[in-house]
Amino acid sequence: MKLYYLGPQGTFSYLAAQQYCGTDKTTTLVAKTQLYEVMTALLDDPQSQAIVPIENAIEGTINIVADTLVEQPFTVVDEVLLDISFGLYGKPGQQLRDITKVFSIGPAISQTQKFIHQHHFAYDYTTSTIAALDHIDDTTAAIIPLGSGEMYGYTPLATHIEDFTHNQTRFLVLQHADTVTQPSGDTCLLVITPQRDQPGLLASILNTFALFNVNLSWIESRPLKTQLGMYRFFVQADCPNEQDLNKIVTILETLDFDIQSLGRFNK
Repeated sequence: MKLYYLGPQGTFSYLAAQQYCGTDKTTTLVAKTQLYEVMTALLDDPQSQAIVPIENAIEGTINIVADTLVEQPFTVVDEVLLDISFGLYGKPGQQLRDITKVFSIGPAISQTQKFIHQHHFAYDYTTSTIAALDHIDDTTAAIIPLGSGEMYGYTPLATHIEDFTHNQTRFLVLQHADTVTQPSGDTCLLVITPQRDQPGLLASILNTFALFNVNLSWIESRPLKTQLGMYRFFVQADCPNEQDLNKIVTILETLDFDIQSLGRFNK
């Protein structure tokens, strides 16, 4: 089976894919250059899986992933939590004092702002963390996942340069909905869309889950893209038994919400 991820080798998505596969030697990792391409690869290859970041502890929700989950026939079958640490990489023999500019992706630049400003670095953006290695020269370095630069022959000039410790990114493992017959697990992911605008929409959702003593580990609003002020809500819940979950869905539908299940999986 193939597992699509945002490449190339050494990105956080690659590290998450390795963590997910573990010792499984039957899965082939296939790199894509954009998150949207990672997900939509399943449309042409429905027997495979894809791993994508959905939420970072510092930056929040990855919007393109959340939106594509709704638009395409995907089911979430698992999740991976990955610890996030950054290193500043340069050429062997290079020193930190030699650097005047750094490259990386937007979230990496954002999550290392204190380090960047402390050293008065100029910065610019790339399509992936590993793509930043292509810009390394005598005065330019790359901010990439700690431990990944060595596989390309580069040296860490500084380690653990992230602004916040205990940073994590949560990844979702996806399959084509047609290939998942009976999703199961102790966590469910729902998309709840109001059919009309009215006061107390979010409160209605929260109160319904609270009524059955169900904990919500993630709730996120995203625009419906129809008009200002209209949103859908992503809800990740510690799943009750099937009977209570059906009651929750029935109540929400009675309150004029459309419910879309994105899958069940184990935390």
